[in-house]
Amino acid sequence: MTAEIQEEVALTNLGSSSGASKRHSAADKMHFPRSNLQTITTLGRGEFGEVFLAKAKGAEDGEGEALVLVKSLQTRDEQLQLDFRREAEMFGKLNHPNVVRLLGLCREAEPHYMVLEYVDLGDLKQFLRISKTKDESLKPQPLTTKHKVALGMEHLSNGRFVHRDLAARNCLVSAQRQVKVSSLSLSKDVYNSEYYHFRQAWIPLRWMPPEAVLEDEFSTKSDVWSFGVLMWEVFTHGEMPYTPLADDEVLAAGTCGVSPS
Repeated sequence: MTAEIQEEVALTNLGSSSGASKRHSAADKMHFPRSNLQTITTLGRGEFGEVFLAKAKGAEDGEGEALVLVKSLQTRDEQLQLDFRREAEMFGKLNHPNVVRLLGLCREAEPHYMVLEYVDLGDLKQFLRISKTKDESLKPQPLTTKHKVALGMEHLSNGRFVHRDLAARNCLVSAQRQVKVSSLSLSKDVYNSEYYHFRQAWIPLRWMPPEAVLEDEFSTKSDVWSFGVLMWEVFTHGEMPYTPLADDEVLAAGTCGVSPS
């Protein structure tokens, strides 16, 4: 792993006692009572566990109830547990209109929950597919969508965070056509066709540059690659990238260091 990538993905100094103290303090501030969540429906499953929609009392200042996205941690895998904590820490430190906000953490019992902002029209992938049949005036404007995602990702980059799974399925759209970068990562069922099982992990192969696939090297540069693929999704109204090719063919092209075509 290069020094540049290490700098970008290192969220905290896990070895320092002062860092641990700050993390506990931040976690205390983000504590959200599990009893204030009322499950509405399950959206699917990701690497961490179940992802569902819920009503949350007191999640938003000045509001009685708010619709939220809840990601649960239902794995004993130590690396995935670390990734879950890193993702929570990332969203907890970000504050931008084009990035979903972390509203709270439920860690007093298992499974742990990450409570995130949710908006009414759901994920960008479904929105693009549905809008394909709509009147031209109702369709999302590609350049506007691109600009909003770019602003959200610029905020991540400025905070030295790497998304690692940027795609239309991981962005949310509001009724006001606001687009927010999120991380649903429903790799187990809803979008399982968009993930590829490689080296004991499920990866978004078609959105990844060769160095991320083969060397596990993620950086702002790999996010830029994924952003380019996402823009292709926007202009094609949610079609699968490299549709004529099977996953093995996409992998073979990446192994040769070339973009699939």
